[in-house]
Amino acid sequence: MRAHLVSLSPSCRSLAVALLFCVSVAGAELRVEGVDDAIASNVQSFVALASEPCDAPRWLVQRRFRNVVKEAKTALEPFGYYDPVIDTTLEPGGECWQATVRINAGEPVLLRDVNITLASPTADQDNFSDLITSTRLVPGAPLRHSEYDSLKEALQVRAAERGYAEAQFLQNTIDVWPSERAADIALNFETGPRYDFGDITFEQSFLDDRMVSAYLEFEPGTPYDNRLLLDAYNDLSLSGYFSRIELLPDIERSTDKRIPVRVQLEPADRIEYTVGAGISTDTGLRARAGFHNRRVNSRGHRLKSDLAVSKVIQALVVEYRKPLTDPRSEWLSYTAGLTAEDTDTSKSEEARVGVRRSKRISRNWMRTLALDLTYDRYDIGGVEDSSRLVLPAVLYDHKRADRDIFPTRGRRLSLELRGTAEFIGSSTTFLQAIVSGRIVRSLNEDSRLLARATFGLTAKSDFDELPPFVRFFAGGDDSVRGFGFETLGPVDDAGNVIGGSNLLVASIEYEHRLRGNFLWAAFVDAGNAFDGTDVDPAVGAGLGLKWLSPLGPLRFYLAHPLNKSDRDVRLHIRLGPDL
Repeated sequence: MRAHLVSLSPSCRSLAVALLFCVSVAGAELRVEGVDDAIASNVQSFVALASEPCDAPRWLVQRRFRNVVKEAKTALEPFGYYDPVIDTTLEPGGECWQATVRINAGEPVLLRDVNITLASPTADQDNFSDLITSTRLVPGAPLRHSEYDSLKEALQVRAAERGYAEAQFLQNTIDVWPSERAADIALNFETGPRYDFGDITFEQSFLDDRMVSAYLEFEPGTPYDNRLLLDAYNDLSLSGYFSRIELLPDIERSTDKRIPVRVQLEPADRIEYTVGAGISTDTGLRARAGFHNRRVNSRGHRLKSDLAVSKVIQALVVEYRKPLTDPRSEWLSYTAGLTAEDTDTSKSEEARVGVRRSKRISRNWMRTLALDLTYDRYDIGGVEDSSRLVLPAVLYDHKRADRDIFPTRGRRLSLELRGTAEFIGSSTTFLQAIVSGRIVRSLNEDSRLLARATFGLTAKSDFDELPPFVRFFAGGDDSVRGFGFETLGPVDDAGNVIGGSNLLVASIEYEHRLRGNFLWAAFVDAGNAFDGTDVDPAVGAGLGLKWLSPLGPLRFYLAHPLNKSDRDVRLHIRLGPDL
């Protein structure tokens, strides 16, 4: 039998947000005691007296004060407290008033009968079941109006996201009996039918509509889902073709339970020029210039060229790329390039043309099939020679990180298998596998652990016929620090480093934040290029300073070679991502 029924106003069903449970205005003060911060904050927001300054008329302060108990009770109801004992005091003071609200909240109202039902086609139950099963509105739990409101809102949002345009509450009530410390909830949500996507209209003229539609995972007749619109927006954004993207479902124009969608697109700049500069110990100062045509034609073909110049390496690369059936994840690239390299161990000039077919095989994995034709002239160990290679390869690349610039958690793994043979037109025969990995892990808010390793293995017919770019060397900024760029590896009779057929390099690094965007680091590197199984690792260790620049971490390291006779300390400078 009902002892007392409380009718709830909207203000009683929601929690007001406040930052402090002791409000002070120009010396005036309202204190709330006896309850936790969340309840005290809500009391502060409901009590009108809290907003009155010191110079408020005394009659106004006293009038506000007479309403404090009523307002405080109202503020307690969203937390399930309907029978509190509240004591208040007001001290007008000489220059300013002070008030105190002492609250004994008592026992909360508990949920007794909870009836949450969903009226929806059986096939659609899964779209909402997780919301109902995860709610804390269960018999015996304290009544919290915020949880009731959150469930209602979640059901309405989910219905809108999944295309239930006719969804409605058939019943949504809370009956409260304060004297019995009990409350009943009745919530009946009817989803109605699920709408589908209707006609899709593209409002753009610079790309073929068929090419743009390939970025959408839905078509007319697909069950409506806002997540598909979000995925399409993200994919279109990542494409680089557009400066503005709008995907506009129009429920008002729905017919036959189909929601039409307008796709409004504006083009990004067709031509882009880039220039840049950098520095590393391996290459010294370097400059870069690039050209990019994002839309060679309406099918989204691209043309890129990149020129890089440093003391050690000069390279020009041109790439023509065309998207395939799914432009989000599959494309074909034609490349050509010229490279000249002059290191402490070798000199080489290379011309290369090639074709690559790249495909994203999962969210984090990319596979590339490549075929390159190369011609090299080189001088290594005082021996001049040349090579001609028809070089097929398959590459797998995996990357996962919580952010691009400075990840707190992430990993990267790359696998490459390449080789050639004389019977297909190459000047030598070999098979080579390269595996490399990097990992980043945060230890706490101010420190990270970074590790990397690379392993390379070559099966060859004649090592002397291998050009420098397929031989392995160690040493340098991203290899074994404390040693010069590509100065580690097997040597000839004259002591010249000529590279090895195999490679094993590993590193571990600890870093800790100093202040702001500056960090210090300590590291140990080890490894070498080698033939056979005799690694004979070189070891380097040292300290570093990092600055988190907008372009990525800029690193300064002092590295000490631990197994080198002269024990020189070497400076290493590097700019680039962690993964």
